[in-house]
Amino acid sequence: MVTVEEREEIINAAVEKALLMLPETIGSLMSSQAALMKANKEFFAKHPEFAQHRDVVQAVLEKVDGEDTLADYQDKLAKAVPLVRERLQTMQKLDLAKVDKRVDRNFSDIDTSGSNGVL
Repeated sequence: MVTVEEREEIINAAVEKALLMLPETIGSLMSSQAALMKANKEFFAKHPEFAQHRDVVQAVLEKVDGEDTLADYQDKLAKAVPLVRERLQTMQKLDLAKVDKRVDRNFSDIDTSGSNGVL
Protein backbone atom coordinates (compact mmCIF):
# COMPACT_ATOMS: atom_id res chain seq x y z
CA MET A 1 0.00 0.00 0.00
CA VAL A 2 1.24 3.48 -0.86
CA THR A 3 1.24 6.02 1.91
CA VAL A 4 -0.13 9.51 1.45
CA GLU A 5 3.37 10.99 1.54
CA GLU A 6 4.65 8.56 -1.13
CA ARG A 7 1.64 9.30 -3.30
CA GLU A 8 2.23 13.05 -3.03
CA GLU A 9 5.91 12.56 -3.82
CA ILE A 10 5.05 10.59 -6.98
CA ILE A 11 2.55 13.24 -8.09
CA ASN A 12 5.01 16.06 -7.45
CA ALA A 13 7.74 14.28 -9.42
CA ALA A 14 5.37 13.72 -12.35
CA VAL A 15 4.23 17.34 -12.34
CA GLU A 16 7.83 18.58 -12.17
CA LYS A 17 8.84 16.38 -15.10
CA ALA A 18 5.85 17.56 -17.15
CA LEU A 19 6.64 21.21 -16.42
CA LEU A 20 10.28 20.72 -17.39
CA MET A 21 9.19 19.28 -20.74
CA LEU A 22 6.95 22.25 -21.62
CA PRO A 23 9.65 24.53 -23.12
CA GLU A 24 10.90 21.74 -25.40
CA THR A 25 7.37 20.83 -26.46
CA ILE A 26 6.35 24.42 -27.14
CA GLY A 27 9.59 25.04 -29.03
CA SER A 28 8.94 22.02 -31.20
CA LEU A 29 5.39 23.17 -31.92
CA MET A 30 6.57 26.67 -32.80
CA SER A 31 9.24 25.24 -35.11
CA SER A 32 6.67 23.04 -36.86
CA GLN A 33 4.27 25.96 -37.25
CA ALA A 34 7.02 28.16 -38.70
CA ALA A 35 7.94 25.43 -41.20
CA LEU A 36 4.29 25.10 -42.29
CA MET A 37 3.95 28.86 -42.67
CA LYS A 38 7.11 28.97 -44.79
CA ALA A 39 5.89 26.08 -46.96
CA ASN A 40 2.51 27.79 -47.46
CA LYS A 41 4.17 31.10 -48.34
CA GLU A 42 6.41 29.37 -50.89
CA PHE A 43 3.44 27.44 -52.29
CA PHE A 44 1.39 30.58 -52.90
CA ALA A 45 4.44 32.38 -54.31
CA LYS A 46 4.93 29.52 -56.75
CA HIS A 47 1.19 29.36 -57.58
CA PRO A 48 -0.12 32.94 -57.39
CA GLU A 49 -3.29 31.96 -59.27
CA PHE A 50 -4.39 30.12 -56.11
CA ALA A 51 -4.03 33.13 -53.81
CA GLN A 52 -7.63 34.25 -54.30
CA HIS A 53 -8.90 30.70 -53.75
CA ARG A 54 -7.36 29.72 -50.43
CA ASP A 55 -10.58 28.02 -49.38
CA VAL A 56 -10.39 25.70 -52.39
CA VAL A 57 -6.72 24.96 -51.69
CA GLN A 58 -7.57 24.17 -48.07
CA ALA A 59 -10.42 21.83 -49.04
CA VAL A 60 -8.26 19.97 -51.56
CA LEU A 61 -5.37 19.70 -49.09
CA GLU A 62 -7.72 18.23 -46.49
CA LYS A 63 -8.81 15.64 -49.05
CA VAL A 64 -5.20 14.81 -50.00
CA ASP A 65 -4.23 14.65 -46.32
CA GLY A 66 -7.10 12.27 -45.62
CA GLU A 67 -5.91 9.94 -48.35
CA ASP A 68 -2.33 9.76 -47.05
CA THR A 69 -1.90 11.25 -43.60
CA LEU A 70 1.70 10.11 -43.22
CA ALA A 71 2.98 11.77 -46.40
CA ASP A 72 5.34 14.74 -46.22
CA TYR A 73 3.61 18.13 -46.35
CA GLN A 74 5.57 19.13 -49.46
CA ASP A 75 4.35 15.95 -51.21
CA LYS A 76 0.78 16.76 -50.22
CA LEU A 77 1.14 20.25 -51.68
CA ALA A 78 2.51 18.80 -54.91
CA LYS A 79 -0.36 16.31 -55.15
CA ALA A 80 -2.88 19.08 -54.50
CA VAL A 81 -1.83 21.35 -57.39
CA PRO A 82 -3.57 19.46 -60.24
CA LEU A 83 -6.61 18.82 -58.07
CA VAL A 84 -6.90 22.51 -57.19
CA ARG A 85 -6.63 23.46 -60.86
CA GLU A 86 -9.34 20.94 -61.73
CA ARG A 87 -11.62 22.24 -58.97
CA LEU A 88 -11.10 25.85 -60.08
CA GLN A 89 -11.93 24.96 -63.70
CA THR A 90 -15.12 23.28 -62.51
CA MET A 91 -16.04 26.31 -60.41
CA GLN A 92 -15.53 28.68 -63.36
CA LYS A 93 -18.16 26.76 -65.32
CA LEU A 94 -20.77 27.35 -62.61
CA ASP A 95 -23.04 30.35 -62.90
CA LEU A 96 -24.02 31.22 -59.35
CA ALA A 97 -25.57 34.55 -60.31
CA LYS A 98 -28.35 33.03 -62.39
CA VAL A 99 -30.40 30.36 -60.65
CA ASP A 100 -33.43 28.75 -62.29
CA LYS A 101 -36.26 28.94 -59.79
CA ARG A 102 -38.41 26.53 -61.81
CA VAL A 103 -36.79 23.19 -61.24
CA ASP A 104 -37.99 20.32 -63.43
CA ARG A 105 -39.62 17.85 -61.07
CA ASN A 106 -40.75 15.46 -63.77
CA PHE A 107 -39.25 12.06 -62.98
CA SER A 108 -41.35 10.03 -65.42
CA ASP A 109 -38.26 8.60 -67.13
CA ILE A 110 -37.12 6.84 -63.93
CA ASP A 111 -37.66 3.07 -63.87
CA THR A 112 -39.65 2.29 -60.71
CA SER A 113 -40.37 -1.35 -61.55
CA GLY A 114 -37.33 -2.55 -59.60
CA SER A 115 -36.08 -4.62 -62.56
CA ASN A 116 -32.74 -2.84 -62.63
CA GLY A 117 -31.84 -3.97 -59.12
CA VAL A 118 -32.80 -0.66 -57.50
CA LEU A 119 -35.70 -0.46 -55.05
